[in-house]
Amino acid sequence: MGYLTHSYQIFKTGTLIPLKMEPHVQLMRPLNSAMGAVAVFVGAIVAAGPSLASSGTLAAVGISAAVAFLYTAGGNTLNDYTDRRTDRVNHPRRPIPSRRIKAESARKLSIGLFAAGMMGALFIGFPRPNGLCILVAIVNCVLLAGYEMRLKSWGFPGNLTVSWLTASLFLFGGAATQEGFAPTVFPAPVLALALLAFLSSVGREIIKGIEDVKGDRDRLTLPRVLGTRRAGYVATGWILLAVGFSGIPVFPLGVFGPQYYLPLVAAADGIFIYSVLVLFGNPGKASQAAKIAMLVALVAFLAGAMVPK
Repeated sequence: MGYLTHSYQIFKTGTLIPLKMEPHVQLMRPLNSAMGAVAVFVGAIVAAGPSLASSGTLAAVGISAAVAFLYTAGGNTLNDYTDRRTDRVNHPRRPIPSRRIKAESARKLSIGLFAAGMMGALFIGFPRPNGLCILVAIVNCVLLAGYEMRLKSWGFPGNLTVSWLTASLFLFGGAATQEGFAPTVFPAPVLALALLAFLSSVGREIIKGIEDVKGDRDRLTLPRVLGTRRAGYVATGWILLAVGFSGIPVFPLGVFGPQYYLPLVAAADGIFIYSVLVLFGNPGKASQAAKIAMLVALVAFLAGAMVPK
């Protein structure tokens, strides 16, 4: 059937597009789904630090990463199903508009992926189910389906949903390091990571809406409701909140030593501030800068978790 190959073409947009890929696999967007699994591992490392390898929870973390992969793949597939009409114009090469797969097959695939992910979540921490992971899995299944079917057209509620889904990947990994059915709390380092990921992600989602304001005529995005300038001020507020809270793993939580975390997170904060400075003149550059800042902040958290205080 011509399964996944290594043939790609780089278009003028700089996007890496597969030329030959089995349509079911293409719907899942495996590289994107794999990033969800990686985020779960990052959350587990930040939560447990160097002791993760000897903690006895590696199997639970691995299952959690697989669940994240299945959920992300299910969301991607559902996205192509719900956007199948607009994709005839915007993305005609995708499997459904190119008629390489039927829309009903895509819908069934998304249901199967979500069901497999939910079943997998029940085995995290087997034989003692992990209550936090199960709760996050249920909430995210509902939100992923709700986002693709309705929330993304509502603008800001969709921004909040995407940001929660991003942050919750780290929480999911952190929860997998906790044993038993009802752990009482997420580990403090991963709570801090999830908070900063949520705040910065909301800001970046609004910036992306400013960048795409002309094409989002069928969505009530914040830039379309408030105007690009006011939406830019809102995005700036969310990003500055992330910058303001970036020091909490050192003070007041005291879970990271300052020697490695603070220099790296200060670099991330500087890039975040740069993103808001260029936002009103070049929202595309601001979005890219915010993305880089989020990656640097992630490295800061990994360094803080792996290096003893």
